[in-house]
Amino acid sequence: MSASSSKKASSRRHFDRWAGHYEEDRRSRWLAKLQDEALGALSLTGDDRLLDVGCGTGAAVREAAPVVERAVGVDLSPAMIARARELAADLPNAEFREADSEGLPFGDGEFTALLCTTSFHHYPDPRQATREMARVLAPGGRVAIGDGCGDRLGARAFDLVLRTFQRSHVRLYRSEELEGILAQAGLAHQGTRLLLNGGYMIVAAGKRPVNAARASVS
Repeated sequence: MSASSSKKASSRRHFDRWAGHYEEDRRSRWLAKLQDEALGALSLTGDDRLLDVGCGTGAAVREAAPVVERAVGVDLSPAMIARARELAADLPNAEFREADSEGLPFGDGEFTALLCTTSFHHYPDPRQATREMARVLAPGGRVAIGDGCGDRLGARAFDLVLRTFQRSHVRLYRSEELEGILAQAGLAHQGTRLLLNGGYMIVAAGKRPVNAARASVS
């Protein structure tokens, strides 16, 4: 098994075990507050089609569903997806799929808004994941990624601990690194917000409208 496959298998097992009490324990309730901040950064409207990558049990999808045209969540964990479907059973425009962030099962430009919170540090190939995010995002669409931030020395020390003891953990990124990864995927930086004394970041970016892209080429 490759290192990438091993990380994904560990991540799947980790979140499968957590799915039964996710949203109920203290840690996931704390993470939900950070997710709400990232979701708010998208300023969703009724015309939006939202994709939540690494959706867990689908709290953000359920929150957005009454507002947007379509709300979709994907996660590597089948147990998380099963629980998400149960919790959103009464929301006709909410849907969930088991999927890998590095190979999203959607067409080009299918979504106008994309959310990814507290899962990016589990991705073995973050550049491929962001390329996929950019691909499924429509021109003019926007993305908000929230994750632990490696800007501070203490966070980088904690990152080393996680790499040692949590098999699904890949690494934390500094804010400039994440901004650069998104830029390499063709997404324009729109702002970075630091929370928890710099321990958590929300990086917002957007995909250029078609007319703007053509103008830059000419």
